[in-house]
Amino acid sequence: MADASAVLNWARKESGDYRQFYSNEIPTKILCDRLSGYVQMYTLYGYVRPFGISILLGGVDKKAGPQLFCIEPSGISWGYYGCAIGKGKQAAKSEIEKLKLSELTCRQAVVEAAKMIYSIHDDVKDKEFELELSWVCPESNNKHTMVPKDIKEQAEKLAQAALDEEDESSDDEMDA
Repeated sequence: MADASAVLNWARKESGDYRQFYSNEIPTKILCDRLSGYVQMYTLYGYVRPFGISILLGGVDKKAGPQLFCIEPSGISWGYYGCAIGKGKQAAKSEIEKLKLSELTCRQAVVEAAKMIYSIHDDVKDKEFELELSWVCPESNNKHTMVPKDIKEQAEKLAQAALDEEDESSDDEMDA
């Protein structure tokens, strides 16, 4: 958490400096570039330890609209429509690629995210988890907030039903 806290504090500083100098909110792409440079700087010198985190940075700009960036521990950043980091990211990226993200509403995307998380989770290898979902969309006034409880619960039910259906179909295939 120390690495994440340090990068978060830097992002807050950069945002505040930008607001003070330009009297405007920092565009997501510029914040991404500045954070990427900060993270990459820690890979250049032997007397500092590189950050051990990947960062998902999302925002909604007045001109560019919604944006999502992933910053790797090396400082490289990429823009995405959908991205995953951490354990199981390859499986999640495969599932994300199957979706038409530009055509989904926020509520539909929440359901799809829940389905992905439940389908990738391995009950045998992985610990139990509690699903936490947050979003940045028009329904949240383009602010980062937790998904409302009723929407989250509905998404979990649909994800669990889809997983059960998938299990039944794979059992039927094995019996045949």
